[in-house]
Amino acid sequence: MRLFFLAAASLSILTASLVAQTGPLVRIGDVVEMRLSGVPQELAAEYAVQYTVGPEGTVNVPLVGELKVSGLTATQVERAIQTKLVAEKIFTHPTAIISIAARFVSVGGAVKAPQRLQWSSDLTLQTSIESVGGLDEFASPKGVRLVRDGKILQKYDLRILRKDPSQDPKLLPGDQVYVPKP
Repeated sequence: MRLFFLAAASLSILTASLVAQTGPLVRIGDVVEMRLSGVPQELAAEYAVQYTVGPEGTVNVPLVGELKVSGLTATQVERAIQTKLVAEKIFTHPTAIISIAARFVSVGGAVKAPQRLQWSSDLTLQTSIESVGGLDEFASPKGVRLVRDGKILQKYDLRILRKDPSQDPKLLPGDQVYVPKP
């Protein structure tokens, strides 16, 4: 029994370590911030900008060109940029630093103040609707759509979610919530 506990604890530590190394994945619509060092000072400023990941999952980086970044971690994007700059003999020892600047969720349809909300790990379908002022007078609590990666993930009935908050789905960056009118 003790051996099993130690093995389980080791697996838990290993899993946490792997998650920390990999980090969150870059998604379509993310704003990524890039800084570049190991290059001439005047060129470093040209790279210190924010890029919005386009609908194809790419960003256009100077001297690198279109680079597919969605589905990669920040570390993988850093390595891809560094490798390309060295392979093209543009710079010899560049260091790219990528961070995900802001992530958003869109809430629209029959709500009082449709808008984009900054994503947080505790944002749920219900809290996103409450954050935009709640339902307007024409809203239907049935058939609220959760769209993820361009596909309707599921339709929800807000009355059921209010009765059983355990069914209230957590939102991910880039999700869209649409409240229909009857």
